[in-house]
Amino acid sequence: MRVGRGTQEADPTTAAVLWRVVPALLLVAVLAGATAAITPLGPPAVAVVVGIAVAIWQRPVVAAVVVAAVVPALSGLGRGMLVPGLKISELLLLACAVVVFVRRPRVWRRVSGVDLGLGAFAVAGLGFAVLHHLGGVDGDADTLLRSGLLPAFLFVTWWTASRSVENRGDLVVVLRWVLGLSLVPALIGLGQYVEVPGVREAVMATVGEGLMPTPGEADPRITGPFPIAHSFGGYLIVPLVLAAGLLLRGDRSVLRRWQLVLVLLVDAAAMVLAVTITFFAWVPVAVLVVGLALGRLRRAAILLAAAGAVAAVVFATALDTRLEQQATPATGTGDGLLPQTVQYRILIWQRDYLPLLGRAAAVGLGIDSPESVQFTATENQYLTLVLRGGVGLLLAAVLALASVGARALRTVRVTEGAERTAAATVLGILAFLPFAAMVWPYVTNAGFPQAVLGFAGAALAVEHARPSRFSTPLYGVREGREPRALTPSG
Repeated sequence: MRVGRGTQEADPTTAAVLWRVVPALLLVAVLAGATAAITPLGPPAVAVVVGIAVAIWQRPVVAAVVVAAVVPALSGLGRGMLVPGLKISELLLLACAVVVFVRRPRVWRRVSGVDLGLGAFAVAGLGFAVLHHLGGVDGDADTLLRSGLLPAFLFVTWWTASRSVENRGDLVVVLRWVLGLSLVPALIGLGQYVEVPGVREAVMATVGEGLMPTPGEADPRITGPFPIAHSFGGYLIVPLVLAAGLLLRGDRSVLRRWQLVLVLLVDAAAMVLAVTITFFAWVPVAVLVVGLALGRLRRAAILLAAAGAVAAVVFATALDTRLEQQATPATGTGDGLLPQTVQYRILIWQRDYLPLLGRAAAVGLGIDSPESVQFTATENQYLTLVLRGGVGLLLAAVLALASVGARALRTVRVTEGAERTAAATVLGILAFLPFAAMVWPYVTNAGFPQAVLGFAGAALAVEHARPSRFSTPLYGVREGREPRALTPSG
């Protein structure tokens, strides 16, 4: 349409872009202004989220990088830093999920058994939490949000990562970020140990309450940017086992050998200085399973023997101090062959929690511990799930994680290269989880579940996928560009 002499016809493409961009910019401005009233960090946070959203729109694998690498590293930070009741990691996760859902990547995966398993766990977790809240058992809405929505967040973690990886090249990008970014939390933990000025103060200010060593405290245990050493170790086990698997295969498609060695050394040092006995068994078992899956079992055994010998010499002081603590009987326990922490766990299970199982078997007792409980931490994943949602919630969690393990096993059998190593990493870690869950609730705390499910979503996405095309045009795809077919090699 001509509007006057010498004018040109309006460009419909430009007009369409303006109709989309201008409202989006106005929305960003409103959000920045609203968040500025809550916290000074609001506007920069909005800018970061918008930048990530734009990057995901251009390349969906960015969402998998954020979910598999960034979100787990930030999952230990406290709530309410930007939005009341939510963590920064949860905000990033939700932002990525929304953009991926709206963006609709060119390769879209149909519903899988893992989707159904984790989805059922999410529904059960939220359903039981709402049931107890409505029944007046749990009166704290913040606790309901924190614990009842955790299974739902885990489902979104898996879903977003698995829908954001289209081919082997995308997977390699995610693996690089998982390995490289793990150095940051690990170095923060090492900074705690060597008393780098300001590190412990910064951790306590951003993480909140926890069991990390306070400034000046002579404690050999470190926690990194997490409230407890168990969460720190649960986060580190993914990049640590992945780096070991890539070295066992001699795979240089993700990182160079010296870079893998660097990640292995730094992450292993942080893991050892967390001095959590569970991981002294978990990591070797996971590496041996990876070695078996890759046909490198002998190399894995040699690597573990050499690493154990070096750790025993280099970190002798921290290990001796921790062993001395474990040899000292806890209050209410006597001398025995079991470590102090295990003896104390048995005491609180027998005294506080086993008598509650009969009442909790049907629908649980709620998130908050009953008044009869003297020690409010169950120190056991199975007890935690039964108390929150009865046997039903426990079975939902077991089936969900079993579906992830089964898919990892199938992927190991039919793939090669980095895909196989990544799938073997998931399989090795999950193989020991049933035993680790006996001494701490890893699945319902920060660190481990975000790291494992985000990584698994990306690692198991390339194979066993059934790409489907939307009937409508895909947003953000240029005309003439066709989706790349998925093959075993990507």
